[in-house]
Amino acid sequence: MTQGPQTLHAPTPLLYSASMSRQAGCNVWLKLENMQPTQSFKIRGVGSLCMQARERGASHFVAVGDTNTALAVAYSGRQLGVPATVFVPGSPAPPIRPKLELEGAAVVEEGRTLRDAFGAARTFVEKTPGAYMVDSAEDTAVETGNATIASEIGVQLQHQEPAAVVAPVGSGALLAGLVSGMQRCGWHRVPVIAVETHNTNSFQQALLADDSGAPPALAPSLLPPLEGPDADSDGKARAGSDGARAEPTVATCLLAGATCTRAVELTREHPVVPLSITEAMAVEACRRFLDDHQLLVEVGSAAALSVVAKRLLHQIVPGLDHRAHVVVVVTGGANTSFDRLDACRQRFPFPAPIIAKSGQEIFMRMLDSALPAAASDLGAVAVQPKSAVSTPTATPAAQP
Repeated sequence: MTQGPQTLHAPTPLLYSASMSRQAGCNVWLKLENMQPTQSFKIRGVGSLCMQARERGASHFVAVGDTNTALAVAYSGRQLGVPATVFVPGSPAPPIRPKLELEGAAVVEEGRTLRDAFGAARTFVEKTPGAYMVDSAEDTAVETGNATIASEIGVQLQHQEPAAVVAPVGSGALLAGLVSGMQRCGWHRVPVIAVETHNTNSFQQALLADDSGAPPALAPSLLPPLEGPDADSDGKARAGSDGARAEPTVATCLLAGATCTRAVELTREHPVVPLSITEAMAVEACRRFLDDHQLLVEVGSAAALSVVAKRLLHQIVPGLDHRAHVVVVVTGGANTSFDRLDACRQRFPFPAPIIAKSGQEIFMRMLDSALPAAASDLGAVAVQPKSAVSTPTATPAAQP
């Protein structure tokens, strides 16, 4: 009897970035989740969830939207031999849709909005025996899958403790997995800088609501918002309730239907710094990442890179020097293209002014020209680390 795969994700490289290390004045490592089979970290949590669902009797996977989650569901279905159906709105197809079809998923267009597609998906699940909707960011299998990022980093850094981990945050499922994985590594005091854009800052809003005692959202989800001005899956603005055109977001992978309550809970026991930046800063970081590393990721993923590119690290984590290690999780994303990035470039100023917020307060506001030319001007120069661990080759992702 042929044994199925133990995991659906692949261990990913931890790449030392000379350019970003010089900018930051410390050793900057890039955890390249864009190198996953689905081009994003999503396969870790979604793959774990799908494997668990199949073990519990699921015989048909269902997803909603032209999203990285849906692509991970389609890939999981193909790898596990389980049919997958993805319901999408009938809007112009974004770059990810052909990839869903390449993975063998049945793509069903329904209605004009994500809510229409979601309703059709729910009906399909109710009428199809063995159908399983992959939509919950709260399942422990998702957290367990995402936690493998931290365990891999621990091995790749040869169990050296990083000074900080920087990651973008959408629903919070990645953050919950990172924190739980870091705690297993014994990194209880290593801060996570959780980065959003100003118009996708659902995590910061959830933290503010938590501080005020407001009840959490009732339906944490892996789905993007089903309501509101950013609900169209192609990221274009549509008319709001008053008929006015709403401001679109280019950081579509950071949109979340609700925030993972587990992520909010973990902020009470682990240092997490919520930070939001402008879309222009994320677009600029995306462009620089392409120029410096010849890697194209979604703009939302580049929000984390902006913290390094705009030299904000020292303002958040004082005392960084050439001996410190900082890890940036590059979440990737398949919903992008050169044309999309070029369209974003034409919309925003370059260099982008810095406007960063934490909670309700302005964290920093300044022009890019006010910054020193390099981290060396801040009095610290990054040096090449003694061990340039760049691939996870022979070392397993997790060690007992």
